[in-house]
Amino acid sequence: MELLINLLGIASLGVILQDLPPYKWIVNRFNLPDKPFSCTLCATFWLSAGPLIAIYGYEGVTYAAFSAMIAELLDRQLWKN
Repeated sequence: MELLINLLGIASLGVILQDLPPYKWIVNRFNLPDKPFSCTLCATFWLSAGPLIAIYGYEGVTYAAFSAMIAELLDRQLWKN
């Protein structure tokens, strides 16, 4: 149950990060590519992969993928994309 709550929290942070004005400013200012930085799925995966692999080992890759998928679904429900 604790893992599920952690994955939901990471996914929520990934969705929130995509809509923060400072994050958008940094992406635009430094001309960062769209795919890993402006895509909710990609950004959440890459931002969560490191900590989750450090905590859970190789299973962390799967957990990062789950959190990225949850983030994408949350983003689509929030903004009806």
